[in-house]
Amino acid sequence: MMTSLYKIENLENLLQCTICLERFQIPKVLECQHTFCLECLQNIYDLQNQTLTCPTCQRNMKLTENLNELPNNILIINLMDIQPIKAKCSSCQKIEILTLCEYCNSPKCTNCNEKHVDDMRQSIKTTLEELENTNQNELKISIHNSFKVIRNEINNQFQNIRQQHDSHLLKKQIDILKKLESYEQNLLTQIEHDLRFLEQSKLEIIRNNVHINRKTESELINLLTIASDVQYHLTEKITQYVSYINSLELSLQYDQSQTNEINQLCDSFQLNISDEDENSKLIYITLRTFLNQEYKLHIKLDKTINELKEIFGKQENIDPNKLIITKIDNYFDELDNNRTLKSYNCDSTSILMIYLRK
Repeated sequence: MMTSLYKIENLENLLQCTICLERFQIPKVLECQHTFCLECLQNIYDLQNQTLTCPTCQRNMKLTENLNELPNNILIINLMDIQPIKAKCSSCQKIEILTLCEYCNSPKCTNCNEKHVDDMRQSIKTTLEELENTNQNELKISIHNSFKVIRNEINNQFQNIRQQHDSHLLKKQIDILKKLESYEQNLLTQIEHDLRFLEQSKLEIIRNNVHINRKTESELINLLTIASDVQYHLTEKITQYVSYINSLELSLQYDQSQTNEINQLCDSFQLNISDEDENSKLIYITLRTFLNQEYKLHIKLDKTINELKEIFGKQENIDPNKLIITKIDNYFDELDNNRTLKSYNCDSTSILMIYLRK
């Protein structure tokens, strides 16, 4: 859906939220008479205590139910309903009446907007193609290849020892390899079960969206959002499993001192499976701005908040010392630079707020 983009001289500051610095979206008036977007207030609302602190005057207020009980700013709403006038298109730079794409927040004139919608259609087609080509087969092949290498290493170890103690060792070797095969099958079953919902979602999207050119703009936006979300989560799951497989260390364990006592030696053989320490694993942490822009950072849980700022600052070319990171449910409590992500119970589902220090 496209909405009219209004530009009113001498009133733009009045129609701008001081949190997101954009035009108001559902402007709500606080007891102190300051006005903010409903969505911006949701980011700083203390849901547990049902309290809200005004970002402008720091006045605290207690709500009986939720943010929806706050009154709308009727004056602001009426001002934003004024007939739109011409402004400069961000693409062709011509002075035209503009429209604003709700998906990417890009203001364009009618001609540029038509091309923008065509680009969106092409983007959906590309996303659907990537989604269709993303499956479990590559992951299963990777697992099979990894276990094939391990299988060959264990076979070679047993072959060297079996030259002297063939019969008893062969029996134990078969037992060990069966356990290895059982572990592989259990892992494949777990992966298939874990990815079943995403696979079903992927197939449903592809099956129900063959005729892209027949869809409306609103349907295209909804489809692009859903397809991108499924693609992201499916790719992330497969990446996590590939990382897990690469971190596995499977080897044959036995007591070297018992090589002269073959029966005792065979009883000491075990299949050892160990993965990487939890704190040293790489996960994706989501950083969100007040404009609802999100950034995914690949980082270990044993890294500090300061190290997280340095990684983000380097990526976005921003001075890390100017960054403030908070929890999404506590806008005013800055996270300690010296504490680790693990100490804040962060995981791959965590979302942290990030903004510039004034």
